[in-house]
Amino acid sequence: MRKREANKEKKQTAILAAALGVFGGKGYAAAKIIDIARAAEVGKGTIYEYYRSKEDLFFAVFEWYAAQLAKDSTVDAACLGGDPAQRMKNLLSSVFTAFHKQIDTFSVFLEFWAAAGNPDMRDRYRSALLSMYDTFRILIVDLLEEGKRSGVFRRDVDSVSTAAGLVGALDGMMLQAWMDRDFDALSASDHFFDTIITGLRRKPTD
Repeated sequence: MRKREANKEKKQTAILAAALGVFGGKGYAAAKIIDIARAAEVGKGTIYEYYRSKEDLFFAVFEWYAAQLAKDSTVDAACLGGDPAQRMKNLLSSVFTAFHKQIDTFSVFLEFWAAAGNPDMRDRYRSALLSMYDTFRILIVDLLEEGKRSGVFRRDVDSVSTAAGLVGALDGMMLQAWMDRDFDALSASDHFFDTIITGLRRKPTD
């Protein structure tokens, strides 16, 4: 039974990985289930054993993609010590690096955004995207609040708006990195995070 379940999970992961590539390369509208089946090296009917429709598969790809990014970007940061400022830098760098490693599939993220504006898919995707953004915003807010309590960050910092701005900046830099492959996004993000954290730090006279 365990072997059967493991094989089923392996096949499902292969389908999701193949779908990520096809949706990212062709876009949601042009992608066909048969294209995904060929990329995953399974029969078309096999995909329908897991997902009822192309929309269900697309949403599953989003959930899988978001979960992988969240896992890759937060585990390393959580394992590193330091004061709240250092942990903030670790978190932001880890999140951006995880996104940047997926630069070739970032186009599928644009497809998710587009789905959030599609009247037929809007509620489902807006809810999922908001949940993902909330996860990162909450992590940043918690670090900011800890830093304010410990005297590392300025007491007048608005944690919620700062977290929202940083999440927006991450999106913006990823978009620039995807559009311009000559843009040194990793170096730019590193300098940007240092600048932001320097501004957040409490001065001795505060």
